[in-house]
Formats: sequence, structure tokens, C-alpha cells
Amino acid sequence: MYRFIFTIFFSLCILPLTELQARQLQCKVVGINDGDTLICLHKRTQLKVRLQYIDAPESAQPFSNRAKQSLAQLAFKKEVELEITGYDKYQRLLAVVYDQTGENLNLIQVQRGMAWAYRQTQPIYLQAQQLAQQQRIGLWQDKNPINPADWRASKRSDEHSFWQGFSPKAPLATIDCNVRKSCNDLPDYDTAKRYFKQCRWRELDGNNDGIPCNKLYRQAQRQ
Repeated sequence: MYRFIFTIFFSLCILPLTELQARQLQCKVVGINDGDTLICLHKRTQLKVRLQYIDAPESAQPFSNRAKQSLAQLAFKKEVELEITGYDKYQRLLAVVYDQTGENLNLIQVQRGMAWAYRQTQPIYLQAQQLAQQQRIGLWQDKNPINPADWRASKRSDEHSFWQGFSPKAPLATIDCNVRKSCNDLPDYDTAKRYFKQCRWRELDGNNDGIPCNKLYRQAQRQ
């Protein structure tokens, strides 16, 4: 009797692992986080899925919203099949996502110019990116598109140098921290940085990416 109960319990425990080892999983897309991340519902369990081999623009980058809308159009509220290879460092499933007709949605995002191919990836994604570049599709319409990986590295570097050597007792110059201001009240990114640094107004960093007033930041990047 005890052996029978143990066998049933053991089978239930290893079921999810067995499904992942099979590398194929059917689910319904119930959420879109951005151009390369979605939420899939499988047997009443929500799975966060990172589309493998591609990298869509970050939220503060141009074409971020369009990339998200593109993935939503391809997958939202639809049944898909995941070809799973493992997990990333954020414990998201890494997978190639296929629709019911067998179309590779990861690849389509690159073909539409809504995502970059990783530098070390399968040739099919690099070829799709080269073609999208040649035809100036999607994000390749931008005069100076920035690879999301480079953008994230630059953001981390900027944030590190931004706070390095900062002293709470540093003179405030013409900045008055007693007068609260929003990003809409500030004329440019340099001013936003000064308020962010000297006054420690974390509310200027609405998405917590370490960069105050992303709209002003993007304007400064284009200059």
C-alpha cells in the first residue's frame, strides 16, 4: 500500500520535468511582456517564456512598443508550441515558439525588423536580420539602431559612473530639491540627471532602469 502511494506521489512530482525534457510543450499565450517575452498557460500554470536566439528593443528604446505589438499580433490568445532548451538566469523558459501552422514566431520577429538576432545564434536568424537591414524594415529604419545588448551594457556603465563618487553633501548649485518637479517640467536630460543625482528623486526613474526621464534620454541620444 505504501509503495503504491509513493509511486503515485513520485509520478506527480516528476511530470513537469518529464515534459520539459521532452522539449515540446503546448500552451495558450495569455500575456505579452515585450517583443521577446510572453506568458503561456499550460494546465492552469503560467509559464514565462523568453524567445530564444533573438533580442527585442528594451522599453526605453525606439521600436519597443511596436515589437511588443508585433508579438501580440502573432501570439496573443493563441495556441502555440514551445520547443524548450532550458532556462535563462531569470528562470524564464528559453524556447522557440511555433504557431499552429508551424511558423517560427522568433524568426518572424527578426524578419519583421522587430528584434535583433543574437550575435552567436543559428544562421537562419542572422540571414533574416541581414535581409531586414537591407530592406530597412522595422527598427532598421532608425538611422542609428542600437543592439539591446549594447544598450543594456551602456545603461549599466552610465549608472555606475553616474553614482560613482557621489556625496550627499555635494553642493546643489542652482538645483532646488525643495521644489518638486516631474520629467515634464525639466528642459533636457542633463537637467534631469542633476535632479536625479543631487536630490535623489527616484520617481524620475519610473521604470526603475537607472536612467531618469527616458523620453529626455532618448532625445539626447538622437542629438
